[in-house]
Amino acid sequence: MKVTAEHYKVITEHFRKFTTIQVVIDHAEFIRTEGKAKDESMRLRWDIMHYSGLTPFVCDTLYKYCDDTHIDTALKQAMKEVFNIK
Repeated sequence: MKVTAEHYKVITEHFRKFTTIQVVIDHAEFIRTEGKAKDESMRLRWDIMHYSGLTPFVCDTLYKYCDDTHIDTALKQAMKEVFNIK
């Protein structure tokens, strides 16, 4: 993973502080019923990142040295770690 350990910790801390497992479950159901996402899991990860208030951090910090694939890898790992969602 290209995201540094320090920056990954910021992601997991925001997930824990600003989002609950129930929000994740409810939003996953919304994405499924909406039926617009090509990759529902990716859409969920990025939406939770946004809902957790991480968009400015991603834009101002992570995009200086990462691209979307690197950020998505970190988000995927954080979803597993924090919410036990693959």
